[in-house]
Amino acid sequence: MHKHDIPGIAVAVIYQGRPWYFTYGVINTQHQLPVTQQSLFEIGSVSKTFTGVLGGDTVARGEINLHDPAISYWPGLTASKWHNISLLQLATYTAGGLPSHIPDHVTNESTLLDFYNSWQPNWQPGTKRLYGNSSIGLFGTLAVKRSGMNFEEALKTRVLQNLKMDNTWINVPEEQQHHYSWGYNNKEPVRLLPDIMAAKTHGLVSTIIDMARWVQANMAPEEVKTKTLRQGIKHAQSRYWRIGSMYQGLGWDIFNWPAESVMVIYCSNRHVTHQPQISIPIMPPVPPVKASWVHKTGSTPGFGAYVAFMPEKQIGVVLLANKNYPNDDRIKAAYTILNALH
Repeated sequence: MHKHDIPGIAVAVIYQGRPWYFTYGVINTQHQLPVTQQSLFEIGSVSKTFTGVLGGDTVARGEINLHDPAISYWPGLTASKWHNISLLQLATYTAGGLPSHIPDHVTNESTLLDFYNSWQPNWQPGTKRLYGNSSIGLFGTLAVKRSGMNFEEALKTRVLQNLKMDNTWINVPEEQQHHYSWGYNNKEPVRLLPDIMAAKTHGLVSTIIDMARWVQANMAPEEVKTKTLRQGIKHAQSRYWRIGSMYQGLGWDIFNWPAESVMVIYCSNRHVTHQPQISIPIMPPVPPVKASWVHKTGSTPGFGAYVAFMPEKQIGVVLLANKNYPNDDRIKAAYTILNALH
């Protein structure tokens, strides 16, 4: 906090099946409101792990097949390329170079379709990974098409309610606004202005208690009572591609354990993740491996989040901060905590 001038941080450590909470600093520098276990933080791209698990749940329900072409779920995708791009490729950023973000002018279904139909792949789908919101965001959109619900409804009823995550929001309600932290960018208070893909990619807001529950469920899916959600969590942690030392799940990035922190840091560096990388398919996908370091970073202009856990050791950590600080230091902090515990 001192190094990066971070106003507030909430930490959860899951150890021997129990969460421990630690809160530091403030959620509002003007009024010096302290961080509490009820404080709401933007979790940025950690939201993608929810999209991955919800997508896995729809697989378990038989509503989608990851190897189906995207056009099977949205006939409006009329461009011929969509016959050759699968849901799995969208979910794992291997669809051929979809851009990182949706353009600002895309604000409704009509302009969204125009954007996807006019986009042209830069390389053959399935050959390279390029991390981006427009890829997994479209996966989330298509995954719930046959449920009869929109994404927000499906996420709430199939994931959040089943895990008793009652303080995780796409839109923070009025009665919770006093818990909603301000993020800080150059000491100025900021909050996310959601776009059309925010809920599926980077727009969730949550508490440290709920995020500890999220880690517990993903670390020990056998404890989850709802069958399709239990299977969905396992689908999300399966290994579909190898990208260097990293394995790509649905929303989750995965490393063999033991893993050196320098390797995890390198693979999480923005200069690496935002460049195309060769993806080696794993056929058939490898189901979840207990000896893994499973993680996801997340950022918005005023917030920085990190989630990591080791299923074999049954230990995990969540870091929620109201400033966007380097991924390197998030991973180093988590390593320091988890290495001390295992």
